[in-house]
Amino acid sequence: MSLTHRLDRAAGLPAAYRLIDAAFLAALVVALAACYATGMSLAGVAAVVLAGFGLEYAVSGVVTDGIFRGVEWADEAPPHLRRVVAEVAADFGVAVPTVVVDPESPSGVNVIGDGERTVLVVSGALVETLDERTVRAVVAHELAHVALGHLRQMPVRVAITHVVGLAAFWVLALRHLPPQIAMLGAGVFLVTGVARSNGINAVVYVAASAGVVVLMRALAARASRLEECHADDVAVEHAGETEFCTGLYAVGSVGAVDDAVAGAAPFAARRTRLDRLTAVHPSIEHRLARHGVVPDDVADGIADERVADD
Repeated sequence: MSLTHRLDRAAGLPAAYRLIDAAFLAALVVALAACYATGMSLAGVAAVVLAGFGLEYAVSGVVTDGIFRGVEWADEAPPHLRRVVAEVAADFGVAVPTVVVDPESPSGVNVIGDGERTVLVVSGALVETLDERTVRAVVAHELAHVALGHLRQMPVRVAITHVVGLAAFWVLALRHLPPQIAMLGAGVFLVTGVARSNGINAVVYVAASAGVVVLMRALAARASRLEECHADDVAVEHAGETEFCTGLYAVGSVGAVDDAVAGAAPFAARRTRLDRLTAVHPSIEHRLARHGVVPDDVADGIADERVADD
């Protein structure tokens, strides 16, 4: 039984992922205390926190702004989809997001934002394939993340990971170097952290922290998986178990890499060991099983819908 499953059963939601967030805060306190205990001044400790959080939020803001500018060129969503999104948003008590359709994406739904502004990107294939009730369930899953505040938690976990990783780098190496070189090394570490999508940067980031950031990312992934389960539950309550499970399977079976509902490598059988460690979505098999459903229960329904559309 996975850690995600054990926490879900033992603590319930949202308590399970809040326990993980408490563990993140505890790790932050321990890391800063270790820095201070090994010779870093209080001003230095404060600078580490400000740099870790400031750089992550600054880069995230720039990326989000770029995405929002790109969305302006996307196709406007059809009226019936905008109506569904508006109804779900009203039911959840959140602002109605901008809704656009991406005709080039094979499938998927993505909510993008920073907690204050959001846009919902829906693939043209998904709109054409699924009926309105199923689309409503998938949209409900994404807007549940907005209503539950999950979008605000992601950058916090990433920033804490930067700080804890930098603390490990300090204890292991930087404190033994001259101040100017240590400061330069800390800056390089943070830059590689926010630019970790580059393979070389990722290796430097992991190696400099002696693997601590991998453990933090794995812990963050567990929190994200539990948030996905919570959003699933909200979507099921809002739109129905059959509708949500059908939509989830449909999105995952197409395998859109950037999909925010099913995630990358959504099925357990296709996951590598690294996927199992760092994936931020539970496998579709696990998510369906939480509602007493197996893939075969909904696969036939998807096939029937596609035949009808043809």
